[in-house]
Amino acid sequence: MTQDKLFISHSSALEFWRKHDLSRAGGIKRVRTSSLKGATADPTEIRRLAKQASPDAGRVYGAQAGKSLQKAVAHLDIKEAPLHIMVSSREDRRKRPNLIAHYYPKPLAEGSFCQIGHNVYVASPELTLVQMATMLSDVEVLELCLEFCSGYTINPEAERGFDDRPALTTRKRLLAYVEKMRGHRGVGQIKPILPYVIDDSASPMETAVLMLLCLPSRKGGYQLPLPKHNIEIPITGRARSHTGRKHLVCDLYWERFHLDVECDSTANHSSKQQLGIDSDRRIILDAMQYHYVGITRWQLEDSGRFLDAVQAIRRIMGFKLRKTAPHIEQKRERLRSFLVTPHGQRAAPRL
Repeated sequence: MTQDKLFISHSSALEFWRKHDLSRAGGIKRVRTSSLKGATADPTEIRRLAKQASPDAGRVYGAQAGKSLQKAVAHLDIKEAPLHIMVSSREDRRKRPNLIAHYYPKPLAEGSFCQIGHNVYVASPELTLVQMATMLSDVEVLELCLEFCSGYTINPEAERGFDDRPALTTRKRLLAYVEKMRGHRGVGQIKPILPYVIDDSASPMETAVLMLLCLPSRKGGYQLPLPKHNIEIPITGRARSHTGRKHLVCDLYWERFHLDVECDSTANHSSKQQLGIDSDRRIILDAMQYHYVGITRWQLEDSGRFLDAVQAIRRIMGFKLRKTAPHIEQKRERLRSFLVTPHGQRAAPRL
């Protein structure tokens, strides 16, 4: 007799991954399971399985008791209704209150699931991103990909609008997984944005600056080459006499141009302390013949001031400053308005 299994997916999996990670302490592990054999869509069985999921799978908020489906999964930090699950039977797609069953008739690629309890699975970070590509715009999906490959997770309730968290996946792992998933839903939507995914962003502001600078013009970006995030560069020569440090960490670094772009999201206006930090960094980089551009949230929230920063970066890269067509300017303003909100906080996607 086949045991019933629960496979959590789509936006419910996204909500789960915004509160958990794959560190050893989390109690979550990747599994080789690629088949949905035994997947259940029975609300009674789902409640039973969800309540038995390991409490080590993350923070416990209580509400483990109760008859409702929403309460049954609340201790997994999945609080938004409806609950999204995966099934392998066409009949299980029928509508149920607070439950959406997604039909997957054939096995998925290895690496599609993580186990969070006995017979309870959640879509892996890579599968979650592929699934979200069927529900969101390409810009929103790219932002999610960068978040999953980064050292933070969006949390609108946090003071900064995000929490520090180990990366859920990497660009290399995501590319390999998408290649293995050819023919599945979501792959066609996610593939065009993968060239713009890089690892190790440290904040939503770094992600926003990256997207604004590097996306192609047709998507609202300035089409600059991709940098690397949070790269260490050694402090050498005369610059060492100015500081006791051995290296600097660059938010966005273009090795070809010896260019460091720093993103300061802590204040709308530069404080004396921040000006001092920026001045020290500039002196060190100047001594090593590197370039430095600082971008504050104050600049990011003002289209004119942000354009000034972009033009400074373009000059350092040796790119000509051409007049932009009005429809391109409109796309850039729409993208900037979408990515940048007051205080750097934006809620998770509403689906």
